[in-house]
Amino acid sequence: MMSKPIPPIFISHGAPSLPLEDIPARNFIKELGIKYKNVKAVLCISAHWETSIPEVTTNPWPNTIHDFYGFPEELYQIKYWAPGSPELAKETYNLIEDNGLEALKNHDRGLDHGTWIPMMLMFPEADVPVIQLSLQHHMDPEKHMHVGAQPDPWAIDFEAWLTRAVTTGDEESLLNYRRISPYPERAHPYPDHLMPLMTVFGAADNQEGKVAHKSWYAGDLGMGAYIFDD
Repeated sequence: MMSKPIPPIFISHGAPSLPLEDIPARNFIKELGIKYKNVKAVLCISAHWETSIPEVTTNPWPNTIHDFYGFPEELYQIKYWAPGSPELAKETYNLIEDNGLEALKNHDRGLDHGTWIPMMLMFPEADVPVIQLSLQHHMDPEKHMHVGAQPDPWAIDFEAWLTRAVTTGDEESLLNYRRISPYPERAHPYPDHLMPLMTVFGAADNQEGKVAHKSWYAGDLGMGAYIFDD
């Protein structure tokens, strides 16, 4: 009997200092690792790797990329030595090609912090193979962080709108979020952090998502997570 894959999951990774913060989102991500401890490999789509065409990491031992600045020194000492998965990379590459899209295999790319931070919280032993799939420059993905004491009304309104669209499987609204959502330019000045959610939504065949976690960090930074499970 074939093992059932885990459902597509969108996770907000927050600031690079998330592993050092005692906040609800960090604890939620750790609990996800416990729930899915038997997973064989993970494909991550991070907001921090953009290319002109889709690229898939094929490195069997990807290095840890510290692609952030101005954070505590201890973060730069972290090495997350999770293995890659050439098999999953090949399968992913073939699926992209089968859909009529050009793709590339990247043997040198490591894991950026949009991937290794949540992975080290979920699988601290680094015993689960991880690969990455890049975003594309011409696509709209985003989320720049805003700092404040409490979420502003615009942030609350956008988060409520996004949650409604995801949980009702409203593909049309998600595709046109810049035109019809409340305060899209403030919530997402750039589209890169929303693009992974769009990809996960598509991977789930546009089915209705469920709110797996909801919290706020540093004011207007939504730490929501959605799971697309039958």
